[in-house]
Amino acid sequence: KTEFLTSMSHELRTPLNAIIGFSDIMMGRTLGPIGDLKYLEYASDINNSGHHLLDLINGILDLSKIEAGKFELREANIDVLQLLKFCISMVGEQAKNNEVDIAPDIAPDLPPLFADELKCRQILVNILSNAVKFTPSGGKVKINIWFRREKACIFQITDTGIGIAAADIQKALTPFQQIDGELNRKYAGTGLGLPLAKSLVELHGGSLELHSEIGVGTTVTIRFPAHRIAPQSACELDSENGVRG
Repeated sequence: KTEFLTSMSHELRTPLNAIIGFSDIMMGRTLGPIGDLKYLEYASDINNSGHHLLDLINGILDLSKIEAGKFELREANIDVLQLLKFCISMVGEQAKNNEVDIAPDIAPDLPPLFADELKCRQILVNILSNAVKFTPSGGKVKINIWFRREKACIFQITDTGIGIAAADIQKALTPFQQIDGELNRKYAGTGLGLPLAKSLVELHGGSLELHSEIGVGTTVTIRFPAHRIAPQSACELDSENGVRG
């Protein structure tokens, strides 16, 4: 299965590169002005759809590699604050359009995290995007990050969204599964976001927990183990008390 998906992903990426590349050229008007601005709008739609398709292909490929035990992390020290700023910027437009407030609440002196930065971005963007998507207009998505030197670095994303029934939580964490009913028709998706985030967290030796209540909201808690907290001489904190934003 992994070999098949790898082969297919390469085959699909080839035409996608042309779709994304040429639509980029049209959007940038590299070869001159576009006669009708409607064409510019179409080029933007083509570009966005191409990137969306590429993300889906990459997500399926990542899951298959993880299942086959062939996924390798590219680890380095990550600035947690910069990581969060990037992820918030990635979902900022979506939050603005949905009229959802994103409220980060973190300590300014968090130590670096030793992890795969690209995959950490993928984890947080997937969870934040879900939180924004399922939160009605006027709602809030709150982000807390704290750590305890001897225990874990913890990311917690809480929304005031529609919530998930307790019986459906396991389904939400299973690849390609979606909660049945009206939700499927109203909120598009492949059911890959949370399962992929969970698999990537576990690949780092951590855990992802989901707690939710219908009509109240959802909380996703990510724990990276203590050995993922990089040493930082300027920030030696009480391992018992820790720091929380």
